[in-house]
Amino acid sequence: MASASPLVEHRSASPRARPADGTDRWRWLRALLILPLSLLLITQARRQGVVSPLLDRLDPRLVEALTALATGMFCHVLAGRLHRHGIPRLAAPFVVAGPGLAVCAAAPVAAADLPAVIGLVLVIIALGGYLRFVIDGQTLGGFVAGTTLAAAAVCDLVTLGYMAAFAAAVPFVAGAWARQVRATTAILAVLAFPSVAVYLGWLYVRWRFAGTAFGGPSHPGPAEAVDLARGAVTVLSALGHCLMYVVIGVAVGVRRRSALPAYLLPVVVLVALVAVGVPQSALVVNLFLTAVAVTAIRAPLSRREWAGLTALAAGQVVLTLTWSP
Repeated sequence: MASASPLVEHRSASPRARPADGTDRWRWLRALLILPLSLLLITQARRQGVVSPLLDRLDPRLVEALTALATGMFCHVLAGRLHRHGIPRLAAPFVVAGPGLAVCAAAPVAAADLPAVIGLVLVIIALGGYLRFVIDGQTLGGFVAGTTLAAAAVCDLVTLGYMAAFAAAVPFVAGAWARQVRATTAILAVLAFPSVAVYLGWLYVRWRFAGTAFGGPSHPGPAEAVDLARGAVTVLSALGHCLMYVVIGVAVGVRRRSALPAYLLPVVVLVALVAVGVPQSALVVNLFLTAVAVTAIRAPLSRREWAGLTALAAGQVVLTLTWSP
């Protein structure tokens, strides 16, 4: 992929957007403030033994069936995105599914990973709506992103951290319409309110009918102290198995430098989650970063480029099978 064109090529504004009346100077701060809030909610729930408000009490066989369904949807959504950018129908599923299947073959999949996979698939669906909303100003995209992120939080509370990454990325990827005064606040409300409302509503229902806001099976609690070194080492080790994410990140940095911080925010969120004691399996990290890399491809690819991307996916498969994550 010498030409490095799988890039985030965004339109500068929606056709319906109006000229900005002024620039929101504080949009960066408001966007970043959601990250500590989400980490607080996640660690509080983990401290009480809650991972998934919806799936914790379901029959394990039903959770396995839902995970299989979600995995198929994951491949379908991402392969469709690649196909729209010029990758043939036979190559696109391999680019998406190959790395994930290699991780499953190289390392056993724990039962705790199943809710995480279901929640992650919903996050990936939300990512498409998110980009249509913040870049192109499509209201329907914002609706899809907000409601799907809320559904993901019901399946796995860790996805609140991914929602925070979306929110923090808004100033870096938003179109001109979203840089107007108070526009960032409105975008953050659309993205974050459904997830936070579902979380608080679930707490109220638990308190009203069970006498306690939290409850459920026992899970490892978060660490008492934040260990950023541990988080960085864990995530950087996982990055060694995500060649597509690294190479496409270089391409984004070369061609669309202003969007590079948004591309790197998922890594920051993963480091923060591990640092506060919320473990992230190799499977979840690989699927998440692969999905981010695939979604970052916004321009049609030439034959040489999609062939290089397919070869890169094959190299990632071989690397994972020979060097177990």
